[in-house]
Amino acid sequence: RNETKQSEERDIGIGPAHCKMTKTVFLLGLVAASVARAFVVPGVTTTMTMTSRRAGGAMRARGRLLDELATLQGDDDSEKEVAKKKVVAPPKVLEPETVFFEGPPSWTELVLPGISVLTVIGIVPFAAAVARQIWVKYKVTSRRISVQSGVGGNDVTEIIYPDIVNLKYVFRSGGAVGDMVIQLKDGSKLEMRHVPDFRNVYKYILNKLSPEAQEDSFQMKDDD
Repeated sequence: RNETKQSEERDIGIGPAHCKMTKTVFLLGLVAASVARAFVVPGVTTTMTMTSRRAGGAMRARGRLLDELATLQGDDDSEKEVAKKKVVAPPKVLEPETVFFEGPPSWTELVLPGISVLTVIGIVPFAAAVARQIWVKYKVTSRRISVQSGVGGNDVTEIIYPDIVNLKYVFRSGGAVGDMVIQLKDGSKLEMRHVPDFRNVYKYILNKLSPEAQEDSFQMKDDD
């Protein structure tokens, strides 16, 4: 058999040395393949894993950036909505002051002093009444009440409506004129005597007062 096997090996050109060499090459190939798998494949896998991790981290960072931008945009929109809802009150424009009444006391205050001038005693009251007609001036505006009096009209008293506590009055000359007493918050009083067109002047001043002051004042009825 050995002779036959050796004869067959000679016929195909394969000797014992050649077979050993082939086995050695085969084994070296297996070793090289194992080494390649041990070193090359893990390296590739590690690179792919790191690349995947980097890609995932970049995606997460991009997602956080988009979320922050959305939040900022939302805050900006909210501020704009709040700004729209805020109504800027226009500045208050002070209305111009208008004069309702201006003039001296009624001339009717000269009647009785003029009659009494026939007596010596009546000269003084008549002179005082004439001086009042010259020097006293009443002025009622949309903001204040002004009374000019004194010698030469040099004394001026002004009050504003919020300072008035109440009003009291009495008619004179059958209701054509009247006297008015204005009480102020500080306890002082201002008297206006023989005011002409008294009904309209009194009602105008009364309407300028606060509700509390109006309630505490004398009310003037239409039939008074």
